[in-house]
Amino acid sequence: MSEELSHIFRFCPRCAAEWPQIQRDRQLLCPSCGLSFFFNTAAAAGAFVFAGDRLVLCVRAQEPGKGLLDVPGGFIEFDESVEEGLRREILEELSIEVSDLRYLTSAPNDYRYAGIPYKTADMFFVCEALNGDPLRAADDVAEIVRVDPCDVNPDQFAFASTRRAFLVLLEAMQKQGLFA
Repeated sequence: MSEELSHIFRFCPRCAAEWPQIQRDRQLLCPSCGLSFFFNTAAAAGAFVFAGDRLVLCVRAQEPGKGLLDVPGGFIEFDESVEEGLRREILEELSIEVSDLRYLTSAPNDYRYAGIPYKTADMFFVCEALNGDPLRAADDVAEIVRVDPCDVNPDQFAFASTRRAFLVLLEAMQKQGLFA
């Protein structure tokens, strides 16, 4: 990844010197001005939203993963808690509010956007749609599907972190006796 980042970050963001050094895939060092900048992990959250016994999933409208399944969610903004950011993302993507966010698991993820690799810490929650609000695909969602969780092939998810979290969800549901 160092080589890839060095081609993306060809100039120091402080002094514009060419070819700052990328070390350990996460630190930009500029020999000209001494800038030390870290590429830190970005926080992201997603939710397995249930409407009754059906799992609400999104079909991605954009790359990365266009046409594949995803859960509603996204990056956490500055000055937001994870829960606030997740509720905002669900409202933006599904046009609904949810109740009782319950933490499920987290997983690292590689998210490539506009040719730039982002390392993310994806946090996953489980919740219920409120009041049977009508679901409307918005933002970066092409389509909304309601499915029996048992009918979902984990390989249809756009991201490895979501596949991993989905398997944790299925295991938890099985332990609770929610399906045979």
